[in-house]
Amino acid sequence: MNIEHGRGDRDGRGGWLARAGARLLAAALLALSAAPAGALAQAPSPAKAAVDANTAGAVACESIQKQHFSAGPDAPILISASKVVAAAGPAHEYCDITGVIAPQIGFELRLPTKTWNGRYFQTGCGGFCGAINIQSCGDAQAEDFAVAAENMGHVGDMLRDPVWGGVPELRKDFGGRSAHLMAVASKAIIASYYGAAPAFSYFRGCSTGGREGLGEAQAFPADFDGIVAGDPAFAGRLGPIANNWDARQLIDRSGALVFPPEAIALLHNAVLAACDGLDGVKDGIITDPRSCVFDPAKLACPKGKVAATCLSPEQVTSARNIYAGVRNSQGVRLFPGHLMLGSEAAWDGGYVNAFTDGAVRYIVFEKNPPAGYSHWDYDFDADVAKSEATAALYDPVAPYTRPDLAAFSARGGKLIVYHGWADQGVSPLATLDYYAKVTADGGGIDKVRDWFRVFMVPGMFHCRGGDAPNTFDMLSAAVAWVEHGKAPDQVIATESKDGKVVRTRPLAPYPQVARYTGSGDVNDAANWTVAAPAKTYDDNIDWIWAPKAR
Repeated sequence: MNIEHGRGDRDGRGGWLARAGARLLAAALLALSAAPAGALAQAPSPAKAAVDANTAGAVACESIQKQHFSAGPDAPILISASKVVAAAGPAHEYCDITGVIAPQIGFELRLPTKTWNGRYFQTGCGGFCGAINIQSCGDAQAEDFAVAAENMGHVGDMLRDPVWGGVPELRKDFGGRSAHLMAVASKAIIASYYGAAPAFSYFRGCSTGGREGLGEAQAFPADFDGIVAGDPAFAGRLGPIANNWDARQLIDRSGALVFPPEAIALLHNAVLAACDGLDGVKDGIITDPRSCVFDPAKLACPKGKVAATCLSPEQVTSARNIYAGVRNSQGVRLFPGHLMLGSEAAWDGGYVNAFTDGAVRYIVFEKNPPAGYSHWDYDFDADVAKSEATAALYDPVAPYTRPDLAAFSARGGKLIVYHGWADQGVSPLATLDYYAKVTADGGGIDKVRDWFRVFMVPGMFHCRGGDAPNTFDMLSAAVAWVEHGKAPDQVIATESKDGKVVRTRPLAPYPQVARYTGSGDVNDAANWTVAAPAKTYDDNIDWIWAPKAR
């Protein structure tokens, strides 16, 4: 497989979604037969496909458009088109199927006509979604998976103004219903086309897609055998709270950048100078930024002086606030983490400002605020409680609850999560807090790592980018783990410039780290080993929505 870049109801995902899941999955089993409408309930479930057998379609691709499918009692499916697409590049000939799951989950499903490997792959989306992200299936399609993507239930811009958010049903789809129904629908259509169900099913997504993956593992543990979730972005916590806090530090009320490019470069270079060598290698990469202590005040301009070679008092305060994370006026932490030292080069005030404004205007409150409302109007003292209901709907872990992956683990599911240490959009500490709670409830990390591993990516920005190895293949690792029991003890990451690989390095399953052996090319993964960290940390974070005491 090719590489990947490391992009309601108060009872939330554990309530409405979980209850709906049992209903929908039961209905899906009836729909998996490829029989015409009216005969679905009587048909038995098909056998699973052979793996890597170059399975061909059992019916004409064009006939799929004429069939009737359902992803459940409230989710009829309209197949709008089904046509054969000729082989091109690495992709073999495939049956291209487009359609809609009620009310308006647009999707695309691509089925190899002659070379199906017996597996199903589904990709997640990013930001607010609103588009069918089928291009993210390219590596899996080239390996002859049946692949699918969906728009999370609406049409819109991925990065701003989710105007669809005033419709409760569309919020539910964004919260997790759409990813689940896509899995159910795809398996029904696959069974109709090939006469066999997928032998194994996989999901991969980053950011919002990472959140979708964790939601699938918790609310619908039977949908996928292997899940890869990158930099999981929990919308209910981020938009109104963590992203809002960062937006206020990066863009002032006039709309001007607090940190112009020269200030970003000054700060980032100073952080690297202070932190880079702490892992024993000076290579421009901070292995674990928690090991570094740096105060932006070291760069403060002398009183009364303004220059490109120092930071203003406003810039010093803003940088300190970003590294400290959001709190209310009583000092209570409002998010489990903060942006890390080393993330400065990716700070983008314009992006986070627009994204946050869209969130608070359309999807954060149960009733949307009046026109003209902006993220500056959100009150970190009074409004956090008003965000709880939507956070319970969107986030895999509702406020005051713990992640619960027991069912996913019990049925043999395998979960890989990765997160960039220099992520400028989602604090990596939030992922480690999540993992700490899963391991505590699952009998400890030695037991949990049998089915769930986290890979921290030094120097990587949000899902991709950064002057460090940030491109890797977690899907192959998931397949090897699910199908052959080969747990990923390391994954090789690469960094390329001008199309040429310039660095490789192993990624280690947390809490292990990659350590240079002391000899050979420092840019060659062969000269690195996976080792225990020099220091361990308590990754549990006490914050306003932390789980209540048992």
